[in-house]
Amino acid sequence: MIKKTLLIPFFSLFALVMLTSAGYAKGALNIKSFNRNISIKIDTIPPADVMEVVSAVINATNDFSVQAVADLYTPNAVVADDEPPYSWNGPTAGVQWVNAVEKACKDNRITKLKGTILAVNVYQQNADNTYIVIPVSYTGNLPGKAKFAVKGAFTFVLRQVNGKWMIKSQVWMSDKAM
Repeated sequence: MIKKTLLIPFFSLFALVMLTSAGYAKGALNIKSFNRNISIKIDTIPPADVMEVVSAVINATNDFSVQAVADLYTPNAVVADDEPPYSWNGPTAGVQWVNAVEKACKDNRITKLKGTILAVNVYQQNADNTYIVIPVSYTGNLPGKAKFAVKGAFTFVLRQVNGKWMIKSQVWMSDKAM
């Protein structure tokens, strides 16, 4: 019994050290005591330069600013959304997407669209790549004083290109799809 009890905490500590050194767990290892009380603090706060890029994309839908997203996408970027034609490719994928969101708002008579970024819970990064899930709440006005509201999340993959974070892929999923 003693061997099994010691083996489990030892294996857990070994696995934790290996994952941390491999970059899978970010943050500090906090050993409260030398027994089984081990906790991990995972960092889910992305750096400012990453948040600047994804915030620009989400905020671009507030005023349909294609200029705000014009230089944020890689040459082979892919954007997917629930608005037709559902996907856009290439360095102008973000511009095409903002135009599609604007058209959907006009078609559905949504005014004062506003995207609000919620707390980020999923974030991973290495030297050249970032994977981040950004929960977003969109609100707006519909005709007859009705309110428009939808929640969901964007999943972004960003790549470091010439010292700048650029969007490789961007996918929207509304919470009703989950």
